[in-house]
Amino acid sequence: MIAFAPTVARLKAAGFLSVDGLLEMVGLSDAPRADPALFVVPERSSAQPNKMSGVIDQKVSETFSVVVIVKGARRGETVSDLLKVHCDAVVDALVGWTHPEASRACEYAGERLVSMDGPQVAWAVSFNASRHIRKESQ
Repeated sequence: MIAFAPTVARLKAAGFLSVDGLLEMVGLSDAPRADPALFVVPERSSAQPNKMSGVIDQKVSETFSVVVIVKGARRGETVSDLLKVHCDAVVDALVGWTHPEASRACEYAGERLVSMDGPQVAWAVSFNASRHIRKESQ
C-alpha cells in the first residue's frame, strides 16, 4: 500500500483543514468537529504477474478513497451543493498528481455513499494509482 502522508499533505495544500488517515477515522469516538472532515482510506491493491526472469518487476494498482464527511443542514440550505463543491475540490487536487511512491498520476475512479449517520453524510471519492515492485530474484 502507498503511504497516506503525501496524499494528506496534498489535500491540506489544496485548502482542506482537517485531513487524516484510516486509523484516525476508525479511532473516532464522536463525529468529527471539522466540516468537512477528510480521511484517506486504502481500498485495495492488485498486482500483475512478473514478466521477467532474474528480476521481479510487477505493476501494482492501488485504489484509495478520500472519505468526505459533511454535516447536514436544515431544509432550504445547500448541503447537497456543498458536498459537491468539496468532492470537486478533492478531485481537482488529486487527479493528475503523482504520489511520490507511484509511477503514474492519480486517476479518478468514481464515488459512492459510505454512510448517512445522524446529522452527517460520509461520501467516498476514489482514485487509482500504480507503482512497481522491483527486486532482484534470490
